Amino acid sequence: MDEITVLDYFRFKLNPKNWNREILPEDTELDELQTETTSFAEQNTPKSSFVEVLFQRIQMLRTKEQLTFSASSAIMLVLAFTSALLAQLSMEPHVVIGTRNPLPAILLYGLSAILLGLNFFHHRHQPSSNIQNESNENSLIEVDKNSEPVQRFFRLEWFAASAISASIAFLLFGGNRFTIFNLFFWIVSIVLGIISFLPGVSLSRFFRRLWLRLKDFQALKIRFSPWQILVFCVFCICVYFRFSQINEIPGDMFSDHAEKLYDVMDVLDGKTSIFFVRNTGREAFQFYWTALIIKLFGTGISFLSLKIGTVLAGLFALPYIYLLGKLFGNRWVGLFAMLFCGVAYWPNVISRVALRFAFYPMFTAPALYHLFKGLMQKSRKDFILCGIFLGIGLQGYSAMRIVPIVIAIIFMMSLFPTSNGNRKDMAISFGIMVFFTILSGLPLLRVFLDMPESVFYRVMTRIGETETSLTKPAILIFLINFWKAAVMPFWNNGGIWVHSVLFRPALDVFSAPLFFLGSILVFFRYLKNKRWQDLSMLLCVPFLMLPSSLSIAFPDENPCLNRTGAAVIPIFIISSFGFCYLVESIIEKIRRPGISILLPILFVVGITTGICISNYHLVFQDYRVNYVRNALNTRQIGSVIKGFADSVGDYESAFVIPYPYWVDTRLVGINAGVPRKDYALARDMISSVGNAAHPLLFIYKEDDLDTAKSLNQLYPDGKAILQESIYPGKSFYSFLVP
Repeated sequence: MDEITVLDYFRFKLNPKNWNREILPEDTELDELQTETTSFAEQNTPKSSFVEVLFQRIQMLRTKEQLTFSASSAIMLVLAFTSALLAQLSMEPHVVIGTRNPLPAILLYGLSAILLGLNFFHHRHQPSSNIQNESNENSLIEVDKNSEPVQRFFRLEWFAASAISASIAFLLFGGNRFTIFNLFFWIVSIVLGIISFLPGVSLSRFFRRLWLRLKDFQALKIRFSPWQILVFCVFCICVYFRFSQINEIPGDMFSDHAEKLYDVMDVLDGKTSIFFVRNTGREAFQFYWTALIIKLFGTGISFLSLKIGTVLAGLFALPYIYLLGKLFGNRWVGLFAMLFCGVAYWPNVISRVALRFAFYPMFTAPALYHLFKGLMQKSRKDFILCGIFLGIGLQGYSAMRIVPIVIAIIFMMSLFPTSNGNRKDMAISFGIMVFFTILSGLPLLRVFLDMPESVFYRVMTRIGETETSLTKPAILIFLINFWKAAVMPFWNNGGIWVHSVLFRPALDVFSAPLFFLGSILVFFRYLKNKRWQDLSMLLCVPFLMLPSSLSIAFPDENPCLNRTGAAVIPIFIISSFGFCYLVESIIEKIRRPGISILLPILFVVGITTGICISNYHLVFQDYRVNYVRNALNTRQIGSVIKGFADSVGDYESAFVIPYPYWVDTRLVGINAGVPRKDYALARDMISSVGNAAHPLLFIYKEDDLDTAKSLNQLYPDGKAILQESIYPGKSFYSFLVP
């Protein structure tokens, strides 16, 4: 094969004569997870990117070609971003001393919106990329003009077989248990369903193609384009931010982790529940996923096992954010969206906290990508994949239940620019997606029909009066919650220390202005071109925050980062959109060679570096300190017990005396390496231990004077040792009986 290598590419580009040329056509760059995917935006816009334009400016500088300077437009953009940045700085807790006043931020953000609007509508020369393409001749829904109507491809016999297999699986899912038989019929129903709607599916053909490729030695040579290398490097940066210091941040578990690990132990013990009823009920995906992590990596029943599982779940969403950003804008929008989301404090902490939160964006990102791609290219395959991700995602985290509503709304919005014929095809596509959602979510559907009170108990406690009475009318509480969630990226992400830095904006000081500017730009583009994609992306933000906004019975739980986790997908795509618009506009509007080279480079490097540094500080400094100050030190207690067992005693001779609002004694056992043991011993049961022939160890809270008195009376030879903590309220005593 006469394909170029990476070395060939760089040799080519190092020659100044080739700075305006491409070594390969654009369409040879395989920069998607699915090579056949090409976004509408890239099909209908010039192939030049802002990097290529920058190379052109470098050549112009070498030839001393003088250009004009569009001062008013460029200055207007710079002022718009500067105003937004100052607005966000005025709302940063570490910048503002005392009570924050939102009025200056409102005024500055308003000024930024006005300047951006003037630039958008009053300057005809727009950036060359598709981000600001003024052409609206083709509807996005009509990209795949040669695609066949959905109803022409349907195999009734395979569909009937799928329905029969699904019915058998549905019956076998009774009893809230996974078995070999119901799993077999469930998987078979999905496979047969895919075959019934994709007549091109042929296993023999697939294996024949694979064999022919394996026979060709050249096919085994792996080559990467420069763009693929860049995407990979950006993804590696994201991996570093997500996994760095993973064992230390966060440090200690709390009671929810004990519940999760006990469910994981149930799985390892052979209890294969579809829905776990412990602790008001939870979907099962995390427990099976963590059990697999334990088997693969040998990390045992530990906090680290939970962390690895949820961090990997968070990373899974990033390639789909890239693809969705590319579909919405261009490949640079996708790249920066992946970078901004990968390093951001918000998705990072909800992945690190090791609860089910990360599964919300994990399944929402591919579902939205395949939905948008399916609507834009009328791709049956993408509707099927959207349904599969949606159905499986519903078994990951309860907040995922809002996504089917979001998808239905986007579907309805996409129908308006289409003809009646296309609407019929889209209705069929919607039916296909619903069918595969039901197939993929079949286990949970059966459990819901068998015990709806368990499946919806947690939801009902938040939206109704199951556990507490409402203090205000429900609609009023919802509207207040909705507003708090909407301004969360700029103002306050809530007071839940488990997964946030208390009462600060959800976005960093650079990402928040970019999100604001991007939102304004997307809205302006919608007003100009009436594209359903723009409005859909904007509406995704508040709709994906609804699991938090609907906390009517407990409004103090809103806003929160965990139940709004999937909102990071549209937020960072919109932020990247605004960022790329600014960069491309600066390059296009500044016509003085020296400035047009230096300013965009400084802007890109400065903003991306600022985003990385600010988010690194938020996660590895602010969040770490905030978490340690609030979490109880079960790791230290477990370490003391382990040291006792390894030296003079054993695990059965150690006890923890409970105290109100102190440590979860189950976590002590997990941290000590005895995960199935609860070390709690009530104070009035101390005397029942008696005088043993071997040493005893009692652990009690520092200010538990009653326990100290009882131990000194029962064991006068015992010795109390203060185990100090640098944080107040966390010190405890270890009482050793020789």
